[in-house]
Amino acid sequence: MKKKIPAKIYICQSCGENFPRWSGKCPGCESWNTIIEETGSGSKFTEKKRTILDPKRYEDPISINKIEEEKFQRIKTGFSELDLVLGGGIVPGSLVLIGGEPGVGKSTLILEVAKNLSNKDKVLYISGEESASQIGLRAKRLGIQSDNILLSSEGYAENIIQMIEHIRPGVVFIDSIQTVQREALPNQAGTVTQLRECTQIFLETSKRLSIPIFLIGHITKEGLIAGPKVLEHLVDTVLYFEGDKLNYYRILRAVKNRFGSVGDIAVFEMKTSGLEEVINRNDLFLFRDADTQEGSVLSVVLEGSRALSVEVQALVAKTSFSQARRMSEGLDNKRLILLCAVIEKYLGIPLSQSDVFANLAGGLTVDEPSLDLAICSAILSSATNRSVSSTTAFLGEVGLSGEVRNVGQLGLRLKELEAIGLEKVILPVSAKNEWKKENSGFQLIGIKHLRELTEYFD
Repeated sequence: MKKKIPAKIYICQSCGENFPRWSGKCPGCESWNTIIEETGSGSKFTEKKRTILDPKRYEDPISINKIEEEKFQRIKTGFSELDLVLGGGIVPGSLVLIGGEPGVGKSTLILEVAKNLSNKDKVLYISGEESASQIGLRAKRLGIQSDNILLSSEGYAENIIQMIEHIRPGVVFIDSIQTVQREALPNQAGTVTQLRECTQIFLETSKRLSIPIFLIGHITKEGLIAGPKVLEHLVDTVLYFEGDKLNYYRILRAVKNRFGSVGDIAVFEMKTSGLEEVINRNDLFLFRDADTQEGSVLSVVLEGSRALSVEVQALVAKTSFSQARRMSEGLDNKRLILLCAVIEKYLGIPLSQSDVFANLAGGLTVDEPSLDLAICSAILSSATNRSVSSTTAFLGEVGLSGEVRNVGQLGLRLKELEAIGLEKVILPVSAKNEWKKENSGFQLIGIKHLRELTEYFD
């Protein structure tokens, strides 16, 4: 007897989980009012019948040693920082997802990239949110004029595929994937079923025609791309465009990349004439006008394959509440609480009677243990009113016993600190012994415990 298959299912629009019945709260992601009734292809889900086919309909597997490396030339976007985030440029046949909050500048970014790519080949720009006239107005404001940028407001995936096959553009931009739908499905555009099916058909098209396709994805109120797992595991590269709408700077971060390193960032500045990449990021994240500063120290973090110099700030002030506060911006707040407890226990500084605020200058957000020593130095500097030289950096992880531990990829970090003209680096003793030969431009000072830290304050 043939098993009955339900004609309808309920899918969470946040995590993509399937359920046989509706519920107010998703058991998977614990989101409220995100489960929506959806249907499959046609009016019902149909059972796939097993049929007896030819005995062999597959290609013979080959040894991995006999596979020839595919030779392809990456496509340059015109932005050197964006090329680095992508791993050297756009890979032909790749599917790239760009996510970001509304108004952060995603459409402006891809229009700027389309302008640079249109100098060599045709670019197809599909917009389901704006009409061609609206995009034309923004292009006029940005000073973009090109006959090779082709605009369309098509909303059906099947028609977009036919358009790509007929025009054969160099790159395709779809803004946004939540506005595109399969004509064969009765679901509304933006539902998990539509997202899954549309992304799959674009993936097959990009691989078959070797044409890179960029998909723009919206961010949910939880800060994730709508239908996150549905989209992220299908595409080759996932980029997040971050930034405060009230701030002029934007950060493009790679969180998944099959053709390059993960974690690389590109910094852009939003101007009236469009986005402009920031090459010298030290001007953004560092402030070194003063020779000495209280509560402000320098360090270095890793963002993908690159080291980035940062400024850690701390403010220790007597609390006016019954319980002292611990607040951080750009840093892990739990880590700040832990480090304050270590300082109070092993250095005898009564931080329990003071509010402690920590900040990573420039609006950057980093969660890396290598900043522990810098955070402790900034807190001690502010608490003791002793300044730190602007030519000194602190690098190391701090344990629960107050010991200073080594960090990874130290050579890359030291080269970045040397490049910005620092004279002295405070780091773990084990790191100093390991990289003694690598140092040629500044002094390395190794310490074992936080108790030795105050000796290097002015």
